[in-house]
Amino acid sequence: MSESSVMPEKPDAPEGLTPSESRPRRIAIIAINRDQPEMTDSVVEQVREMGPELDTELFVVECGSRRQGCSKYATHWFRDPSYRGRYYGFNRGLDIAQKHAKKHGAFDYFWFVVNDIIFPEGEDVLSELLEVMEENPRMAAIGPGEPDADDYEGCHPKPVRKWHKASTVHGLAWLMSAKAIDEVGYCSRKFRYSQGASTELAYKLYKAGWFLAYSDVATLKHRGTSTYGKVVKISRHEYLRRSRDFASSYFVKTYGENWDELFSSVLTDDVEIDMFPIQRKIWEKKFKKERGFLWFWKTGSWVKQRLLWLAGRKREAK
Repeated sequence: MSESSVMPEKPDAPEGLTPSESRPRRIAIIAINRDQPEMTDSVVEQVREMGPELDTELFVVECGSRRQGCSKYATHWFRDPSYRGRYYGFNRGLDIAQKHAKKHGAFDYFWFVVNDIIFPEGEDVLSELLEVMEENPRMAAIGPGEPDADDYEGCHPKPVRKWHKASTVHGLAWLMSAKAIDEVGYCSRKFRYSQGASTELAYKLYKAGWFLAYSDVATLKHRGTSTYGKVVKISRHEYLRRSRDFASSYFVKTYGENWDELFSSVLTDDVEIDMFPIQRKIWEKKFKKERGFLWFWKTGSWVKQRLLWLAGRKREAK
């Protein structure tokens, strides 16, 4: 496995099946991992069973994982000593998939799947999401609903309907139109911390005449344990503090003091909850820096690794 490696190519489609109307939709499934192989293997094993009638390609991208931290399904790896975040990893995966498509055929959709989620057992989430997108050609992306979420408004499924419009969609398992990516792009690589990346893209998509949605049928559960304290050796508190500080300053610098009003102005009337002012309020609520061991997190990577090793030896000796 290397940065340039790709999966074995699939046989060419039968003659006469090249028009999009007469062939299975071609979908790139992009999953990312950083030193969480068991978690990644679990979600990959679920998505591999989805969309059996579809033409899918699986890309499992290692974001600088250690050798022992790689998923057994890994297809690609790139160097990333300081871990530049989820959206940087997905962008690298998108680059790989698009390069692959130039030789093996264009993709109609891209499914960006994080590793710290669980889909309902036996549910074909991919097919459920795709069915909705096929019926709505200006839907840029759709994400599974999250019934148990307590930190993201608008993502909760409601009975009777299949989907609902959303101002923003959490970036846990976006199925996104290749046409929307070609026209508008994907989340910015600048967001080392996750908060804000999908918000900026949501604004750009709505401004260009696309829209976003949550499924009320397909769902997931978010573990929320893949980054802080594991991949990034900082506490949850410190990770959230840095993430919110980055988002709040980025949007003001990039789009102006009233960026949330600007973003809201492009939403359509049938969007149920305007998340932009809500998110701004959350991000601008300052977190205090942790007092204990703050010096430790400011030290260099080698120093931290050595101190963590010594601490582990000390615990083992007790």
